Amino acid sequence: MPILEDDDILRCVRALVFDLSLVKYVLAKAVGPKARRLHRGPGTCFELRDVPEPKRPHDDWVTLEPRLTGMCGSDLGAIFFKMSPAMSAVSLGAGDAAVFGHEILADVVEVGPGAKSTVKEGDRVVVDPVLACDVRHETPCARCAIGEYATCERVGTARPKGVMLGACVAYPGGFSERMVAHRSQLFRVPDSLPDDVAVLAEPLAVTVHAVMRHPPKKGERVLVLGGGMIAFGTLWALRALHPDAEVTLFTVEDYQLGTARSLGAADAWSPKEGSLLSQAAKATGSKLLKPILGRGFLAGGFDRVYDCVGSHASIDDALRITRGGGTIVMVGAAGVLPPLDMTFLWNKELKFEGTVFYGNENYKKEKRRTFDVVLDLLSDSHDGLAELVTHRFPLEDYARAIDVNLDRREHKSVKAVFKI
Repeated sequence: MPILEDDDILRCVRALVFDLSLVKYVLAKAVGPKARRLHRGPGTCFELRDVPEPKRPHDDWVTLEPRLTGMCGSDLGAIFFKMSPAMSAVSLGAGDAAVFGHEILADVVEVGPGAKSTVKEGDRVVVDPVLACDVRHETPCARCAIGEYATCERVGTARPKGVMLGACVAYPGGFSERMVAHRSQLFRVPDSLPDDVAVLAEPLAVTVHAVMRHPPKKGERVLVLGGGMIAFGTLWALRALHPDAEVTLFTVEDYQLGTARSLGAADAWSPKEGSLLSQAAKATGSKLLKPILGRGFLAGGFDRVYDCVGSHASIDDALRITRGGGTIVMVGAAGVLPPLDMTFLWNKELKFEGTVFYGNENYKKEKRRTFDVVLDLLSDSHDGLAELVTHRFPLEDYARAIDVNLDRREHKSVKAVFKI
């Protein structure tokens, strides 16, 4: 019998795997999201497994050991089958399995020869998870060629299939003891930033991108809808990039009001003080118009609304409280929604803008990756951000991590992370 060398022995690591089985999908959809035990745990589509340790596919890739990885609303949306099936064409289809986790703070443990000019072993890095043309070693598509790699045209046609690390069969995400990434995806974290701030770089990049692409104009009345990480990140981005803007936040949870004010909101509302429509009418000096049937809407309203929820209710609110000629910026990842009354979109000539991920921004008179901008802004000030990491779990406690995210009021949670 031949003697096996160490490199021939299959090494495994622990990881949280989403395995999209049609049988499990049908069963879980039939019982609904309230039966959580059918959505996470052994025998479901989402469970802790031993998986083969990933190998670098090219010499310009790097091996990482995640320190902290945040749980995102999109992770929960997939686990509970709330995401649009449209994305299965470019991400995960029936029979596909992927290690989740794209909000990643990691240590560099091995560097391929082609990545040594980018990072070194021992570096602490955050990861841009998008699988763009350069990551795939493809000639840049039309979008990547102009720096808009978040809308890469090859995500559904080139191999490996997947939009990003954390939703890709070939390369694991950050809910794992080890992962790999291309050199272009890595950004060194300054020593001055604590882990609990650095792990927020990815969601903050989402919000910085949204604000930089759709900034408030001088004198505009701005409203942020939501009380989760993306809403608070949008507040932080507005404060960092447009400190003169007066911003109001509306959330359904009273415990989030103090956090909103500490992150720069001039005012923060909840339903405790009345409906959003009534509070918005008073604050903007607008008349609340009431039709013979259905909800009312404002004759005026806010000039700019950042919807950081992406639900039927939040979009309906945004349409009704944005003034004529105003702008609604979708920072939340809306999917398939019940019917909406779109009258106000044309009746008020509203601008309805979508945002996704990150890109290359015009920052300090030069083009910079969004992650570079975020780390620069964090180096200037990160007051109040570490407190957004409210819960930390080992991978084994993933069921509790999910419950904390779903039962936010009970646990007063904002961002739950896995400490790996």
